[in-house]
Amino acid sequence: MYDNFLRFVKVINYVIYARLSKEEQGKSPEAQSRSIKNQIKVCQNYIAEEKRNYPNCEFREVAILKDDGVSGTTFNREDFNKLVKLIEQKEANMVITKDLSRLGRDHIQTDDYIEKWFPEHNVRYVSIMENIDTYGDLVSNEIAPIINWSNENFARQTSKKIKKTFKEYRQEGKWTGGEIPLGYKKDPDNKYHFIIDEEGKEIVKRIFNLALENNSLNKIGKILQKDHVPLPSIVKKNQRNLNINLWSNNTIKAILQNEMYLGHMVQGKTTRLNHKSKKIIYLPKENWDIVKNTHEAIIDIETFKNVQLLFKNNKNKTFNSYDYLLKGLIKCQECQHRISIQTYKKRKNCYTVCNYYRKYGSQKNVCTAHRFNYYELEKLVLENIKETCFKYIDKNKLKEIIKDYQQNEQIIEDIKKNINKCKQEIIKLNRQIEDIYNDKLEGIISKEQYQNISQNKYKTLEYEKKKMLRYITYLKETNNNQVKQDYEKIINDFLNLNNKLIILNLIEVIYLKQDGTIDIYYKIQNPNK
Repeated sequence: MYDNFLRFVKVINYVIYARLSKEEQGKSPEAQSRSIKNQIKVCQNYIAEEKRNYPNCEFREVAILKDDGVSGTTFNREDFNKLVKLIEQKEANMVITKDLSRLGRDHIQTDDYIEKWFPEHNVRYVSIMENIDTYGDLVSNEIAPIINWSNENFARQTSKKIKKTFKEYRQEGKWTGGEIPLGYKKDPDNKYHFIIDEEGKEIVKRIFNLALENNSLNKIGKILQKDHVPLPSIVKKNQRNLNINLWSNNTIKAILQNEMYLGHMVQGKTTRLNHKSKKIIYLPKENWDIVKNTHEAIIDIETFKNVQLLFKNNKNKTFNSYDYLLKGLIKCQECQHRISIQTYKKRKNCYTVCNYYRKYGSQKNVCTAHRFNYYELEKLVLENIKETCFKYIDKNKLKEIIKDYQQNEQIIEDIKKNINKCKQEIIKLNRQIEDIYNDKLEGIISKEQYQNISQNKYKTLEYEKKKMLRYITYLKETNNNQVKQDYEKIINDFLNLNNKLIILNLIEVIYLKQDGTIDIYYKIQNPNK
């Protein structure tokens, strides 16, 4: 046997290499034939035959290497890298695979290894099924590039089929893999469905509640850290580094913006250029796969919308910054840039200033300062809101709502008392029936007397059970018809306009002019039109 440099080879240090991708694992009998074990056996049989054909050569097994569950479109594989290292260290001069596709499915790189890299390192490469042998001048060697192209085309078509299948699953609202959001876990009875994880659910609800209190991402993280709230990776038992236990702004932000907490399955946010590229492309929202109401919601839609509103307003808010009522809503009428609030002497003196002027005014003579007392501006805006809103709000109707709510509370208390009475009566009747039965066993009463007395008791028992069930049903209906919030507090907050969330829901933008006058653009139009 002669090598690529026409020198006689006495010792063959060979490496058997096998590979199986995730897509090929156990799909069919044909796929099973490509299993790691089968590939190795075929290669070992080939070596046994080579020993008979070349009795003057010594064949030494250096290693059996295998990459299981790795795509052939990449050559960045753990055991393949070991193979390369063995060759570079001159510990191996022969590589055997069952077929060319086991070496790789990227035809350009596979061709490069067969036609350039292996020969330059004086390595004999053998692909058994296609009869490829780089130490021999075989006709089959000439068609290797065509076979490699065919193998890559197979990978391309397989990738397209898998993508199509996953797309169909996503459009049906089925979970197709990836990181499961905190608060959920995979349904053991249905791998495509989520169920609630109680520990994670409580953490998610707390984060949303903290955001509703108008806390910044930084402050929410500090609170969670102080209270030793476990990270999502710990809750889901996939913690990678036990020394790191800090809530990052990105983690909290991802939770607060995740629509999956509304009970919707949101997938298909990213894709790749093609079957060979690992570059991730982030898709616009209109290209996402969103299927509503596929699992139990953790956050209601109103809470989610309010948090997004506050989140948008607080996106540049720092941990120690003061959150003014109108912060983030004021714009310069002249240049359309944001108006910020400058603070002096612990907020006793606060003034507005045009950001564009503050940054470039002295250099480029752009815009004007728009410097006005912030608290006077806030007072002017609140008076305008009240004047506008009270055109359409009837205070007497608001009081009636509070009154009805209080009456509803009394009704609920009465229902609960009646349910407790029924429970006590049922316990009492069960005890009496048991006593009557014992009297019959002891011969105190006859069988006929027992039947007459117990029959009446059982009828009364059934009546009490049905009555309690009616009360329970009535209680559920009453609770469903009642908004479980403090109406009086909500109305007072609204009338006082001291709640930033209310301001954000009412106002789109406030334009401040050079002369100190304002234009307010409301989100809510005239309800009487």
